[in-house]
Amino acid sequence: MASFTIPKTQVAAVVESIGAPIEIKHDQPVKQASELAPGECLVKMEYTGVCHTDLHAKKGDWPAKPNNPLIGGHEGVGIVVAIGEHSERPPVKIGDRVGIKWLANSCLDCEFCRKGFEQSASSLIVSSYWS
Repeated sequence: MASFTIPKTQVAAVVESIGAPIEIKHDQPVKQASELAPGECLVKMEYTGVCHTDLHAKKGDWPAKPNNPLIGGHEGVGIVVAIGEHSERPPVKIGDRVGIKWLANSCLDCEFCRKGFEQSASSLIVSSYWS
């Protein structure tokens, strides 16, 4: 199994609160392997981009409010460098190359989901940069 060094800080585009300007921070903390919950993984992003979802999150104009500080650029490709302890049968392993999108999961059963608006479901799970 591959071993990766996880830095303590990173460069990130950060929105401290809804509607606040974007700040480039050179010392944004990186979640460490020991801080991952079961079922979570940490990905070293190789390529990422900012999409319109980032702008909605910055403005706070969707029913699902972001947890600030918000780090933009959530869609991309990278390498799994850590998996939360006690994860049961994780679908990825350390060293896997993965793609990440904004919406990680939704109930697929509420009115929003049935109408094709999963991004507005109250039970949605978004990529971990919001947590």
